[in-house]
Amino acid sequence: LKEFLPQSYLKVKGIEKKIFADHKKHIGLSELDAKVLYTKTARSLSTYGVTFFLVKEKMKGKNKLVPRLLGVTKDSVLRLDEKTKEILKTWPLTTVRRWGASPNTFTLDFGDYSDQYYCVQTTEAEQILQLIAGYIDIILKKQKAKDHFGIEGDEGSTMVEDSVSPLKATIMQHETSNIGKGNVEAVSVAIPAVIRAGGD
Repeated sequence: LKEFLPQSYLKVKGIEKKIFADHKKHIGLSELDAKVLYTKTARSLSTYGVTFFLVKEKMKGKNKLVPRLLGVTKDSVLRLDEKTKEILKTWPLTTVRRWGASPNTFTLDFGDYSDQYYCVQTTEAEQILQLIAGYIDIILKKQKAKDHFGIEGDEGSTMVEDSVSPLKATIMQHETSNIGKGNVEAVSVAIPAVIRAGGD
């Protein structure tokens, strides 16, 4: 079991029986089907796609620091129990108003969403800051695209069109034809337009 399980699961009572029981349910699956099922199961976990940082936070009413996990996802900040990995608190990134890092601490301000700052002790404050700033930048860019174009703002759905001055138009063809009683001039003009579809 040491080869396959994380250290924290090795001492869980009855873990080997649970593994064999689950194994029996999946006997006969092809390798590809097993990999698809594994991926679906992993993606369904509440902590899928979370970057974790081991931090210490001050206990309420005491001058004692306790270990916690601080998780950062593409749309939220999570506070988790260090041992059980249970999510204790979730803050949407859209509620973050300010954040700051020092060599030993990281602080989040959620504005009106929370009545106090969330401050933790960590040596990875700069990494947390860069990750949160990057995700917030992506959220703001998507919001700007949504507000500007009135579309969903999803990646890959943005279309940008730059206007080009008529002076830069190129005459492709010039024809004169007789239609009915008068002469009609038809001019085909190609106006170079720069259109970029897709997202980053």
